[in-house]
Amino acid sequence: MSAPRAILAAVLLVLVFGLSTWLLAPRLLPGLSDDAPEGARALPSLAEAQGWLHSPPLDDAALAGRPVVMLLWSDTDPRALAALPVLEAWRRAWEPHGVRVLAVHEPEFAFAADSTVPGAITRAACPTVPVALDPAGRIALALGGMTEGARLLVADEKGAIVVDTVGTLAPAEEALAAWFERAHPGEAPPPRLAPALPAGVRSVPLGAGRVAEGPLAGLATGVEQVFVAPLRHEEQGVAWTPYPVGGWRLEREGLVASRAGAANFVSIRYSAGRAGVVLSPPAGASARVWILRNDQWPRAQDRDADVVTDGRGAACIEVRESRLYWFDRGDGERVVKLSPDAAGVTFHAFVFTDARSSGR
Repeated sequence: MSAPRAILAAVLLVLVFGLSTWLLAPRLLPGLSDDAPEGARALPSLAEAQGWLHSPPLDDAALAGRPVVMLLWSDTDPRALAALPVLEAWRRAWEPHGVRVLAVHEPEFAFAADSTVPGAITRAACPTVPVALDPAGRIALALGGMTEGARLLVADEKGAIVVDTVGTLAPAEEALAAWFERAHPGEAPPPRLAPALPAGVRSVPLGAGRVAEGPLAGLATGVEQVFVAPLRHEEQGVAWTPYPVGGWRLEREGLVASRAGAANFVSIRYSAGRAGVVLSPPAGASARVWILRNDQWPRAQDRDADVVTDGRGAACIEVRESRLYWFDRGDGERVVKLSPDAAGVTFHAFVFTDARSSGR
């Protein structure tokens, strides 16, 4: 082959390869970046869902030919809980124009595999949004696995994922606005909500194999342990690390109180705008978890939504169901001690928003 023909053939090969790559690649709406992980370029089938809330099952045909907004959420993640009312507003604004909006519940803890847990939350936060139940995590696995925080996907009319983000909602509104401009030229799109989710979210799990450091790290499961803290600094220790005192049993799902009373508590030191704890009551019963903040009852301005007080000013969380309870807010570093008044209370995780670096 002559040199000119070889050059021409090479140029044609490059053009053909580039064109085919462009045609086969996932389509991205204008102004958006390709954030989707490898292998997650199409929405998974929802046939793996083990139940539905607020809707009959949605099959592939129900999603075909229209943009789809899908939120994968956990009932113990503050970003996900804040995103659900936004999803409800989007459904009301965008579904009349042909967009399908739905959510997939991905529980972090076994108690939330019970449909009543997401059911109670969604009835209040997004009562008209179809919610697929995925307790086995199969839908999340088809998308590459679970993520830290609410995961938001937007797919175009052909099912190709054009937005895949974690912990933020703004890219979805950009994608919907770009689609609306193409699909409804000359019409005014629904107003943007500019939603913002809680920032600086940090979770400290207490289950076996999930604690990075401190006395619970590497501990055997299923056996009662008695933890003693003879010195004050051993109750406070390293920031963001749970320190139990008294009788406790470590399980895969969390730390279970085997004793009750003021001498039985979990302490943690942190600096965050807001603090919560995921708790389960004893089987078939309720309990109270008493709160000390820097060795004092928390002041009114320091108490969050799930704290109740008695006539003495003593503060506690009334644990009647398994869920995330918000108990503390404010600035600065502090040490909190949580003491259950009954054996059998499970501490699954501490959850913080606006978490800041802490000393020591």
